[in-house]
Amino acid sequence: MDNPAAALEYLDRCSKCGSCQAVCPLYGETRAEPFVARGKIFLLKNYLERKLDLSPKMKEIMSLCLLCKACTYQCPNKIPVDELVIQARSEIVRKKGMSFVKKNVFQHFLKNNGRLSFAAKMGYLYQRSGLQWLIRKSRILEMLGHDLAQKESLLPQMAGVPFRNQVPRLVSCREPRLRVAYYTGCLTNYVFPNTGHAVLKVLQEQQLDIVIPEQWCCGIPALASGDEKTAAELARKNVESFNNAGVDAVITDCASCGQMLRKYADFLGTPGSKNFATKVLDFSEFLDKAVSFRVGDRDIPVTVTYHDPCHLRRGQGVVEAPRRLIGSVAGLRFIEMKEPDRCCGSAGSFNLDHYRLASKIGHRKVQNILQTGADVMVTGCPSCIMQISHNLGLNHSKVQVLHLAELISMTYADE
Repeated sequence: MDNPAAALEYLDRCSKCGSCQAVCPLYGETRAEPFVARGKIFLLKNYLERKLDLSPKMKEIMSLCLLCKACTYQCPNKIPVDELVIQARSEIVRKKGMSFVKKNVFQHFLKNNGRLSFAAKMGYLYQRSGLQWLIRKSRILEMLGHDLAQKESLLPQMAGVPFRNQVPRLVSCREPRLRVAYYTGCLTNYVFPNTGHAVLKVLQEQQLDIVIPEQWCCGIPALASGDEKTAAELARKNVESFNNAGVDAVITDCASCGQMLRKYADFLGTPGSKNFATKVLDFSEFLDKAVSFRVGDRDIPVTVTYHDPCHLRRGQGVVEAPRRLIGSVAGLRFIEMKEPDRCCGSAGSFNLDHYRLASKIGHRKVQNILQTGADVMVTGCPSCIMQISHNLGLNHSKVQVLHLAELISMTYADE
């Protein structure tokens, strides 16, 4: 770890009270002590005191964390367990290396928009050419094992054309109140262009000039896997591009991206990164605080429930803004689900690395949604949308999953 003394100071705070057990989604499904914060703290402390090595088992245990921050917020001593786990993963990468697949994805695709777009196009052709149907029909992935068939089923419908290629770099209006930048993130760009169009529609209704600068992955997939170098390089690229755009605010539609962009100030520590980070606002927070929000006149007669993304509620402290926006929609009935802030099991690539465990966590979320009787579940994170939609499908549910921007955009009359 970069600063073992500082890490040990945090680790020594653990009173072994077990409060983390009550809120840890992994412990809730496994009852395994090493998977809960208290267990990980014990292992990390022993590693820093040179009593344990970075064994394959240690690597596996450190990979079994959703980084959902629930334990940190429950901890009476406020130990930042998720940050310590990320440091441990970085230590493992520095000393043991990274898997071939992740190394190539992070260093050769995330840093190169052209290659990433090519990979997304191949995914689109795989789905539309009939090859996906043939692979599934042959059941070859099931024969290969390793949950490959289930993991392949997580693959969402890819966009034929990336969102940023569908829209101009500047969407202007007469007498704009503000000039803002839109950080689309990878999932909106390649998977959920409808979310991107909804964000633009809502922002246009607020009388804004909207810039969509050249941008790259926020870096959180790399950082969460221990690849600090790639994450830092992506951060520097984004900071330079958005600072050159000359905007009043940077708006995100992804909870995970938003948390990462706000961390650039501490992560890079440069004046430019600090200037950039102060401008970053989640879509809901921006509408709730930064402008005089204008909802449309159209009634939306549905029953809605809301899922709090971990990186929005605990990562950015945005709790009431989405609920106020939902409440502003005429004709809508809102029902709060049980455990709205409990992780859905997505956690970036966690649901790929640990599909079965993620599905158990997702099943609990689905049951909480179904108990509300809602027609629509709304959230503010594309990754959560993928995970929850997948698990609702496994339960043969017809509940529609929408991004908050999509719901709000429905209130405006079609042009």
